[in-house]
Amino acid sequence: MTALYVTALIGGVMAAGLIYGVMFDEFSESELVSCTPLWFFPIVFGLYGFISQRLIRRMVSGRAQSLHEAARISIDVAGHWAALFLFPFLVLRWRSSLLVSIAAAVFWAALLWLFFVLVFPTL
Repeated sequence: MTALYVTALIGGVMAAGLIYGVMFDEFSESELVSCTPLWFFPIVFGLYGFISQRLIRRMVSGRAQSLHEAARISIDVAGHWAALFLFPFLVLRWRSSLLVSIAAAVFWAALLWLFFVLVFPTL
């Protein structure tokens, strides 16, 4: 699974670099906005894959009893801002890093959609 997460993460970063670094002048503002999911979701999927694997390792090693508890430990170490990024892990009870990564990507997709619908048009 790690190879899948690395591939998604590198692909997302490369797509963002290509779109915003190399081809920026070739796109209109609306095209840049519509290209956002092409790089955003692979990055989110890859990052949450790594995070979920780490949290699951905490459970397997016996340092946490559940994914929720493992996420709580990470929040205690990293601070309360980490709760924003670890929110899916506080709610989900799954032990599969793939399912958690997909659910987290869907969660952030909803937030991105809300931003584009509610906030972005007013800017």
